Amino acid sequence: MKFLLPAIGSLIILSLVGGCVSTETDPRKGGLFSYNPKAYEKRIDDRKSTLETTEADTAQAKQEGQALELTQQEKQAQHEAMKTKLAVLYNESGKLQKELEQTKAANAQQEKELKRLLEEVGNFRNHTIKTNNSKTSDAAKQAKIAQLQQRMDELLKEAEALSAL
Repeated sequence: MKFLLPAIGSLIILSLVGGCVSTETDPRKGGLFSYNPKAYEKRIDDRKSTLETTEADTAQAKQEGQALELTQQEKQAQHEAMKTKLAVLYNESGKLQKELEQTKAANAQQEKELKRLLEEVGNFRNHTIKTNNSKTSDAAKQAKIAQLQQRMDELLKEAEALSAL
């Protein structure tokens, strides 16, 4: 029995020390005697890799943001150019309307043609306002502006032909 008590005590101490030792490689979770330098270095490398990936993703997101900002600025410039074109068309149609109102017809046929042109110019002015205020896409507005420009050219030719008579 003399030897039994120290043997039991030794077993208890060994089991307690064994409980402190862990197979965990994470130094924050391991036991008292489980420090593993290789596992620690691997964790550092993993963290560096994660940091590099995050920095690369951040740089890419920043570049994409700059590209989007540039695209937005280009779209804004196009939008402003369309507004300017519409304003020019509207002003031209106003001048044409004034010229037509000042035109005197020599006969009934010319009078009829003059009234028709005045009506078309009024409709044209309404279309420019509607196009400017519409919520359609920029591409659709560009197409409508091209149509309006073409129609303005036709109206100017017709007005010139009427005034030449």
